[in-house]
Amino acid sequence: MLVAHEELPRQQVMVAIEEAGMQGATGALEVVGNPSGIIYLEDGHIAFAQASGVPGLAIRLLGIRPAPPGLQELLSGRGTEDHAAIAAHVVHRGYLTAAGLADLIHSIVLDAFMVLAMPWAADCPVPAVRFAAARTSYWPDLFPRLGVGPVREEAIRRAERMADHRLAPTTAVALRSLAPPSAVLTRDQWTVACHINGPMPAVELAPRCGMSLADTVDCLGSLIWAGLCMPVRVGERHQLPPRVPDQARPASAPGELAIRVTQPTPPPLGLLRQVLQGLRKLS
Repeated sequence: MLVAHEELPRQQVMVAIEEAGMQGATGALEVVGNPSGIIYLEDGHIAFAQASGVPGLAIRLLGIRPAPPGLQELLSGRGTEDHAAIAAHVVHRGYLTAAGLADLIHSIVLDAFMVLAMPWAADCPVPAVRFAAARTSYWPDLFPRLGVGPVREEAIRRAERMADHRLAPTTAVALRSLAPPSAVLTRDQWTVACHINGPMPAVELAPRCGMSLADTVDCLGSLIWAGLCMPVRVGERHQLPPRVPDQARPASAPGELAIRVTQPTPPPLGLLRQVLQGLRKLS
């Protein structure tokens, strides 16, 4: 069975997900557009999800610190989309516990839900939402079955935290000269800072760092607060500052750049907060 909804506003994706959840559906709900993705359901619960700009299971596993010996070799021989096989192997080989894998999958689902259902750009309609029903679920027991309601609430909380940072996943951020004499960073913040090479948004940094999209935005917000980074708006020109210290990577010579960031225009902060409040009331 295929159920399709055409040309929807982005926040209506959440309505479609909740309808499938209330009906106890099993199958794949595909969101067409930019961003795009698929949410996999079993008996109305989310078993897995993926979306453009959201690091998948293989990339997130490679972001584990400290990296388990042999994990990279194991993953390099497998297709990155074979999520079920990857999950079974990392648990069987002892690279991750079943509980640790469940937490990682939960994080990926939240990122995908947030990206697919939140209107991060001022105009981001969805050309289509299609649901293809299935008789049985493909996903093994290692994958947690998550309730749509709790996932929605946590995704909205993460989106509100991003709004507090005044950052969207597509907001480009660049390094700047450190204003205070020093700054104390967490391991994740240092990892993100070391991967910033010119103006870059969280959707580009997250896969490079092997981190969740939400955590990457949190790190960028903290780096901006610490005076190490600054957001770069569309059409801005600015003098590139010195980069992360040399021991992290060689610094290139600074120079004046005309920065042209191809990213959706984010909605005003007040409008985004109103939308998030409205999404909370959906049932």
